Amino acid sequence: MRRVVAAVDLSGLRRRVADRARIIAEEHGAELALVHAIPQLKDVFLSEAEVAAMKSVRGESTERLADWLRARTDIDISIELPVGPPARVVARAGRDADVIVAGTSSLDPASVGPMTRRIARKSRSHLVAVRRQPRVPYRRVLVGVDLSTQSRSAIGFALGLAPDSEVTVVYSLPVRFDTLLEESGFSEAEIASSRTRRINEAKEALEAFTSPWRDRVRTLVMEGPPGQTIHEVVRRRSADLAVVANRGASADSMVLLGTVAEEVLGSAPCDVAVANAGGVFRRP
Repeated sequence: MRRVVAAVDLSGLRRRVADRARIIAEEHGAELALVHAIPQLKDVFLSEAEVAAMKSVRGESTERLADWLRARTDIDISIELPVGPPARVVARAGRDADVIVAGTSSLDPASVGPMTRRIARKSRSHLVAVRRQPRVPYRRVLVGVDLSTQSRSAIGFALGLAPDSEVTVVYSLPVRFDTLLEESGFSEAEIASSRTRRINEAKEALEAFTSPWRDRVRTLVMEGPPGQTIHEVVRRRSADLAVVANRGASADSMVLLGTVAEEVLGSAPCDVAVANAGGVFRRP
């Protein structure tokens, strides 16, 4: 990892984002860039003095934040003040970054705001959305997978981002088929037997899926929707980071952020990383 980008603004959460980015950069010996997007101010009938004052405030705020970080670390810290729609310019600034670090909603710190969601959709870099006040590098990491090629990227990114952490890979086994079997005339005993067989087969498939990282990860099969099961395991294991791929097996090349990634990004009670699964997006 060589470059980390922190998307900062004027909100009270900017130190949380910047400090997590600092911890990640320190752990990997990377440089850190603080990116504060300045909105386009044309056609809003502001005077040149008013525009200059707004830009000055943002620049001075970002410089103070950089000074606060420099007092805590020896890594290289730079400042970028690009002009344009925030999500677009942050994604552009992060094109050559290994990871973009962004925050939660300034109105509700427990929720990921629309800006971070837009960055996740637009960016070709990995994204870390910071919910909690950072203190140390990530120690307990949960990775949600669906056994697709795309979700392999989430495991690789998690191990690269937090190499000294305890990593648990979770596969969520759908339970909707129990109802379908019942409607098809199967008895309770037959449905229970089917569920046990599916769980055992899922465990074997997950072990095979994670075999390249056998000595570095634990595996767990849970029953239920992915967003719900990941939320449950995060709480049960006190995970400080949940990682998912931006696209899974159900997404095609037109999908920039899958439904599971959207749900985990919005509901997991910890920091969330969205690993970029690669691929090419083409408009029809």
